[in-house]
Amino acid sequence: MTIESSLAWLLQPLTVQTFLDQIWGATHYHVKRRCAGYFDGLLHPPSAAEELLGHLQSEPSTVRLVRGEEHKEGDTYRLADGSLDLVRVRNDFAAGYTIVLNEVEQYVRAIASLSHSIEVELNFPTQVNAYVTPPESHGFLPHYDQHDLLVLQIQGAKIWHLYGDAVAPHVMRRYDEVVAADLPAPTDLLLEAGDVLYLPRGQVHAAETNAEPSVHLTMGIRAPTVLTLLTHMLYLLSVRDDRVHTRLPPRHLDDAAAWASLDALVHDMTRIFEDPNVIAEGRGAMAEILARRGRCPPVGQISNAAAIDEQTVVVKHQPLYSRVTAVAGGVALQFAQLLISFGTDHKPALLFLSRSTEPFRIGDLPGLSATQQTELARKLIASGFLVRLPDDWYRLPST
Repeated sequence: MTIESSLAWLLQPLTVQTFLDQIWGATHYHVKRRCAGYFDGLLHPPSAAEELLGHLQSEPSTVRLVRGEEHKEGDTYRLADGSLDLVRVRNDFAAGYTIVLNEVEQYVRAIASLSHSIEVELNFPTQVNAYVTPPESHGFLPHYDQHDLLVLQIQGAKIWHLYGDAVAPHVMRRYDEVVAADLPAPTDLLLEAGDVLYLPRGQVHAAETNAEPSVHLTMGIRAPTVLTLLTHMLYLLSVRDDRVHTRLPPRHLDDAAAWASLDALVHDMTRIFEDPNVIAEGRGAMAEILARRGRCPPVGQISNAAAIDEQTVVVKHQPLYSRVTAVAGGVALQFAQLLISFGTDHKPALLFLSRSTEPFRIGDLPGLSATQQTELARKLIASGFLVRLPDDWYRLPST
């Protein structure tokens, strides 16, 4: 993973640790760096808007156009061949509509790498949407999001209006609309190309452009909550404990005896959550979701797996979240959409691999014979988990 696809690169000169300790979830933060070309590795101004539309032309369902309370879905811009009607999109953009392109990390490799690297570092799923806003225009009315945001200003500038303190999570769950007349005077921030803005969940905001069009990316960071953990725990119980599926009796709403019995059952079941194993299972379910979201290079590196030995230098594909989990008869390494099983004797080596971030020699894999080391490495190179480095790799001294 290069610095250009990391959270550290996104936030500098603010350090990641300072961000997590002092900013995350507590207050907004504006990284103002006065470097218009900072995000050129993600998109290429001044053609960023056309570049994005080109990537998503075959997927109209990912596109929306918004002007205040007016929303037009992408399917209304679908041509006979199923592709996006770029002429109509450009015409509505000229009429003052903001173009919203959802999940651009699915279509732009550099954005995908940045998005997933942040997933790996924070253990939080992410999604990146792009917004192309015409000059002197508002896109959305004042609103809040139920997840944290990192806003990357790619092209042009945008004035962001931030209103008061963040809305409490329980209020957000009611999905109440923001009443503009009730809002306090805003704090205004000018985001220029190269800047980043962090907004915690619940922060009411709106934005507008000046005399130039604007292109920005918004990375939604969807931090799981205790509710998420409890939901996973209940689901896992539901596939092995029939008490979860106890049906309420007929006419139960007015049956005091039925409710007394149900109260006892519910209180008995809540004690299950005191079991650390049940909590660990819920955590494991969230880890599995994160692992499945990962992406490897296309499989097809079998030639790189030939003629390797203990001195061959490899590195784990970055960014990539992986985990070691128990399976019938052994253990498995889970990453991307793959689950590769091995005997229990491979567990130390798999844990080493899952936690590794730096290049290493195949002979450094712990707990395995030389033959097992090369067989394991060969399989993981072919799957895309490991990347073989040149034989003259000079930064890793021989051990």
